[in-house]
Amino acid sequence: MFNQRSGAVLKTLVQEYITTATPVPSENIARRAPIKVSSATVRNKMAELEEAGYILRPHISAGGVPSHKGYRFYVESLDDDLELPVASQHEVMGRFRRGLRDLEEWVEQAASVLAELSGNMAVVTYPRAASPRIKAIQVVQLQDLLALLIVVLNEARLKKNLIPLDGPVGQNDFTSVSNKLNSVYAGLTYNQMLNKTVELTPFESLVREETLRLLKEDDEKRAAEHSVDGLRLLLSQPEFAEPGKAKEVAGLLEDGLLVKSFMAKAAEQQKVSVHIGEENAEGPLKSFSVIICQYGIPDEASGVVGVVGPTRLAYSNVISGVKFLSGFMDEMMSSVHPGH
Repeated sequence: MFNQRSGAVLKTLVQEYITTATPVPSENIARRAPIKVSSATVRNKMAELEEAGYILRPHISAGGVPSHKGYRFYVESLDDDLELPVASQHEVMGRFRRGLRDLEEWVEQAASVLAELSGNMAVVTYPRAASPRIKAIQVVQLQDLLALLIVVLNEARLKKNLIPLDGPVGQNDFTSVSNKLNSVYAGLTYNQMLNKTVELTPFESLVREETLRLLKEDDEKRAAEHSVDGLRLLLSQPEFAEPGKAKEVAGLLEDGLLVKSFMAKAAEQQKVSVHIGEENAEGPLKSFSVIICQYGIPDEASGVVGVVGPTRLAYSNVISGVKFLSGFMDEMMSSVHPGH
């Protein structure tokens, strides 16, 4: 359905709503759209967009508000090479040169800078050692329809889990599966295992998925220390004037859900990633947008920089800010680890 006019109407509506936080009428879109379009045409396009789920309207005569689907279209339409303005880059670099002596100060400064750049809450985790590596995978028969998965990690740590079976499997088959998975995955981290494509049988795939789940749980339990800044900026947004919204934010911080979510999302991607509203698997995060990126030295030590805000985020600004800060933290880490 997205011809040039439909795309222009939706992008203009999203940009206007990000700025004003109020439903956007067709007249405003007609005035500000990058292509010439009449108010009547805009109204028709808005009706189509509403029917397709890209915008919401409180009632028929009201202006439009982007849905999560509309925000996703808008984010996908942004340039891939978004960059922080040069003046802002120089300001950030200057902030880091003002007598910062250790990693703790770097992390706190990064959170402070990112909160100011985004106008929302920023979270930066301390870099930590790389994810554990698999030493061995073993599948052992316990009963006809029950097997035990044993994953041996580096430092001689064991992770175990029961696997229900659809039908009887012989011990020779278990040995064969264990041997094949060890030949493919031994020595790999969670990320490396996740990204390695191998042709597997249904049962081998089941064991692989259970192994990945155990690795992910182990990684999340090693909760990273972190610095948070900009909570006041987040709570000053119009969306958080509703009763109970501030409590939602406090809950994210108090139970560690936010940091766990950051670490899990960053583990699955090495570049800036944007998670809008309902795209967040965690229930309490479904009314927020999260933009994150990993930083550090691959396979040695890494952390995460990210921003949490309402779905009505200035996405281009936040994405460019997260991208720059993660790259800058890469350089800072490399400067204290010669040879990288």
